Amino acid sequence: MIGAAAVLISAVSLGLAISANRTQERLLAASTWPFLQYGTGNRTEDGKSAITLSLYNGGIGPARVHSIQVLLENKPQYDAGRLLLACCNPGNKAVSTVTSAGSGVLAADTKESFLLMTEKDNDAEVWAEFNRRRFDLRVMVCYFSVLKDCWTFDSTQPEPTPIEVCPVVADADSWHG
Repeated sequence: MIGAAAVLISAVSLGLAISANRTQERLLAASTWPFLQYGTGNRTEDGKSAITLSLYNGGIGPARVHSIQVLLENKPQYDAGRLLLACCNPGNKAVSTVTSAGSGVLAADTKESFLLMTEKDNDAEVWAEFNRRRFDLRVMVCYFSVLKDCWTFDSTQPEPTPIEVCPVVADADSWHG
């Protein structure tokens, strides 16, 4: 009887330890959780007219960005020059943009613009058309947490989707800035 009670107590203790371990794993994952969001604007924080395409990490952990795709009419855009030519600059006028490839680490509560186009440094018609067409863009991002949990973000969806591994994106289909 004493042996059976000892086995029962041991089994209950083991069950509690396993449950506590799972809870600790979930707490650790929650404390490192990144949550990417996409935004576009036409004014900088200091009030200047500039179109921006940005990623914001609203989570509580850093996001390691694996890949970014910018699509116009479901066609991947390689860089700002090709994007503007496809949407807003059929005459191929000279444009000035500040861009980044967007890969790297985005800290929690941080915003990073991967395209900035000022109004004063660009053709007024091209800027105005891009200001209108920026809402036609679809942005897709695959990113990781520090624990290597993986998500895909699609700007047409309300929330990122957890996945096992980031898909391979052809170089020609990735955003290069």
